[in-house]
Amino acid sequence: MFTPFQVILVCVYWWLFTLVSGDIQLINYAAEVFHGLVCGLIMGDVKTGLEVGATMCLMGMGIGGFGGASVPNYQFGALTGTVFAISSGQGLEAGLAIGIPIATLGTEFDMLSKMAGSFFLHKQIDMSHAHRFNEMGKWIWAWKAFKATFYTLPVLLGMTAGAGLINNLLKSIPDWLMKSLNTAAGALPAVGLAILLKYMNLKKWWVWLVFGYVLVSYFGQSMLSTALLAMIAAVLTFKYLEDRDSRTAVVGAAMGGDDYDE
Repeated sequence: MFTPFQVILVCVYWWLFTLVSGDIQLINYAAEVFHGLVCGLIMGDVKTGLEVGATMCLMGMGIGGFGGASVPNYQFGALTGTVFAISSGQGLEAGLAIGIPIATLGTEFDMLSKMAGSFFLHKQIDMSHAHRFNEMGKWIWAWKAFKATFYTLPVLLGMTAGAGLINNLLKSIPDWLMKSLNTAAGALPAVGLAILLKYMNLKKWWVWLVFGYVLVSYFGQSMLSTALLAMIAAVLTFKYLEDRDSRTAVVGAAMGGDDYDE
């Protein structure tokens, strides 16, 4: 079960994150991992929090609500999955059993919030047409506060009134399903790597892939040291290509002057 302090911290964190997530886009990158870390700190089990957050992040890789489309909210799933995985003591499998349905349910919350947001949008338009820009700004923040509260209420209800229900639901899940979720979680890193490789220009830069594989497999280098070497190689390659392009531009300008002989 949850202590009142844990409920307050998780809800306040989620409310603040939802409030600013539409403005500070940087915090949305791999946010599921960050949610797992923060909730893990609050609940007292950072390892499980990072496991649930990273797994949910891999599930949501490459998925975006482009053009106003509603997609599963894996950030929502990571947060709720982490707190219930730790509170139930059943680890990653329990986090996925709760987080995945909650992430899917986030699609419905997204649609409902957008429908309610039309009211605030029309108020903002009216204030803009009347040149009452200060009031327009207030309506913008009113919409943000409404959306943050709308997304926080399920978390609050789940951690208070619904905590016992969800824990009982976890206990009723058969072992074969929990093992299946665990197997899927173990395969997700390979799926994530395959998606990443799909968007890399391996035909041109395959040599660096082989270099990294040799460092890890034959020289026993850690992921951190290999990543740092990759960063150095990327910076040097970028500078080389940048200098080459600038030299080409200078030579082209020198050869393409006015022809005064004609």
